[in-house]
Amino acid sequence: MAGRILDRLAGVKALEIEAWPMVGEGGAYAARGIRRIGPRNMLPSRGFATLSLPLFLKDLKAGWISTHLSQFRAARALRGRFHLALAVGDVVPMAAAVLARLPFLFVGCAKSAYYRYGYTAWEKALLRRFCLLAFPRDRPTAGVLARAGVRVRCAGIPMMDDLAPSGRGFGAAPDTALLGLLPGSRHDDLENAATLLSVTAEAAGIMGPGRKVMGLVAAHPGFDLPAFRSMMARPGPKSGGWEAGLADEKPGGAGLFFVHRSSGALALVVKRRFADVLHASHVVVGLAGTANEQAVGLGKPLVTFPTPGHFGKNYVRMKMELFGAAAVAVPPRPYDAARAVVEILNDPARGRRMGETGRARMGGPGASDAVAAALLSALLRLRAEEKLP
Repeated sequence: MAGRILDRLAGVKALEIEAWPMVGEGGAYAARGIRRIGPRNMLPSRGFATLSLPLFLKDLKAGWISTHLSQFRAARALRGRFHLALAVGDVVPMAAAVLARLPFLFVGCAKSAYYRYGYTAWEKALLRRFCLLAFPRDRPTAGVLARAGVRVRCAGIPMMDDLAPSGRGFGAAPDTALLGLLPGSRHDDLENAATLLSVTAEAAGIMGPGRKVMGLVAAHPGFDLPAFRSMMARPGPKSGGWEAGLADEKPGGAGLFFVHRSSGALALVVKRRFADVLHASHVVVGLAGTANEQAVGLGKPLVTFPTPGHFGKNYVRMKMELFGAAAVAVPPRPYDAARAVVEILNDPARGRRMGETGRARMGGPGASDAVAAALLSALLRLRAEEKLP
């Protein structure tokens, strides 16, 4: 999301921008040629320690205290080095800006009034006192913060920007049920993708031979296609009766093409076609984070379930508070997910209601442009007040 905002500022020559990826390596910044600063949080939980005691214990063993102390010291060392900050996420980058004594704008994507636990009194106080302008993720949250005295602007959420389809199809017959499959971008992406193919095969089996089913796996750029092909070629429960299709049969320019021997289901694994997958799908089965939210925001009915990795039961329970009736959470079994998918496909009116709920809860596009414009406006005000050279 920060990267999408910075894309709008790429042509402004007078700006010097550096980025602190407070969790992870910040590949989105590196891809844009933006210099990265600050100590990284590379702990096992990748920022999800509060949702899982086992993950927190792993973090504690791996250096949770020293990591946060180093980030605390680094934030204080930023004093006098920058003129303005953009804090994207939650209280952690917000607190870093306060420690650095930097005026900042805040893009709040981690909390919402839809959650049982929204912004705390302490977070509201920080925003009220130090934040120039906050961009909450939805209108109910904007209302909560505005009533607390925070300067807010409701402009959508950056994750919903730049999701226009390319117009290219996937070579499916008109009557094919298209399932968007989101395996996520973390270390368990291959395992998740294999599980999602099992959901596709189960859905095809439930629907029977009268209707074709195709799964569209939206693989992230780093997804290891050869490793996944090898995984699916090995006998066992992971392969689940799938076999690689012939190269000349490959529709839609897929990275990989699979056919399920018994059910007849098809599956494509594609890279750099995320928006195309979402727009084409009738139902999405997601084991991801932001990608699940983007699917819901585009009005796609979502089926999800916990994974053994970072997105376990507590995470799914929390996200269902945000999604409401736009999504269905099921036990982590392919058949249960497939049954939920087929129920939605067989009830178009329910699918439309789920889509309407998702679009209303997630907010629309446009936030990246609005935040970029607000950043430039804030810099102009600082210059007018002679706080900038």
